[in-house]
Amino acid sequence: MVSSFFQCYPNTGSLSRSAVQEGSGGKTLLVGGFSCLILGIVIIALTPLFQTLPMACLAAIIIVNLKGLLFQIKDFFFYYRISTMEYILWIVTFATTILFDVDIGLYVGLCTTFLINTIRTQKPRFSVLGQVGDTEIYKTIKVFPLAQQYTNIKILRFDESLYACNAPFFKRKFYELIDIQLRQEPLIGYNKQELNKNQDIKYKYVILDCSPLNFIDTVGVKLLIEIYNDLKKRGILLYLSECRSDVRRTLELMNFYEKTAPGTIYVTTHHAVTAMKAKLDNDLQILNTITQI
Repeated sequence: MVSSFFQCYPNTGSLSRSAVQEGSGGKTLLVGGFSCLILGIVIIALTPLFQTLPMACLAAIIIVNLKGLLFQIKDFFFYYRISTMEYILWIVTFATTILFDVDIGLYVGLCTTFLINTIRTQKPRFSVLGQVGDTEIYKTIKVFPLAQQYTNIKILRFDESLYACNAPFFKRKFYELIDIQLRQEPLIGYNKQELNKNQDIKYKYVILDCSPLNFIDTVGVKLLIEIYNDLKKRGILLYLSECRSDVRRTLELMNFYEKTAPGTIYVTTHHAVTAMKAKLDNDLQILNTITQI
């Protein structure tokens, strides 16, 4: 109806006809032109020959070409084994299409996909990393239980972009992985003595591997600054590693470097770990020197 007021025309395609063309071996858009040409010839010249043909025969032709589409019901078991979310998406889209219409099923499927992706990004995987042997590779300790972890150093990786929707989850999980219990009231503002008196600090350095972060918004940057300042009050230093160019640009625009400290970001996680180990060794040497004196 809207298109009638402009220089355009509505168009659509029959799902059954598209399935027939695909089943016949069609590969390009030209198959539609040849199909129309042959259909026109049949209508003009061969209609008398099909006059007495039972409708059941024509229906059988369509069903045979639709068998590939009908056999997709087997995808139900495939998605059930692979992913619960995709299984739910398949069920919702299939049921809506059967009960209502193809258009409604398509819209419901798109909305369900958007909802599932939103849920996935709100609670992504947050992993603790360890060094694999003597290499510069760091993997999650759940998959590689023999990966080496270091005393006073915690290496974390957030497997999703950091933005407003998953920022609360990031903060809660971050403190949980470094064995710090969050209070209900705001953390910023407590002095160091009060914080250290209530909780034992197990780590001196926390390294956040940012390689999975495709982007970070203003809320995410503010959260990192807040966590950095809070950990500093607790006697812990936070470092970032392997930040993408877009992430570094956002950090720069949000004055992250001015609000933290120089050298907070490292090119690779291994460089960060090496630097932290050197600092720990240096602190140990100073402590031994003081003890000897």
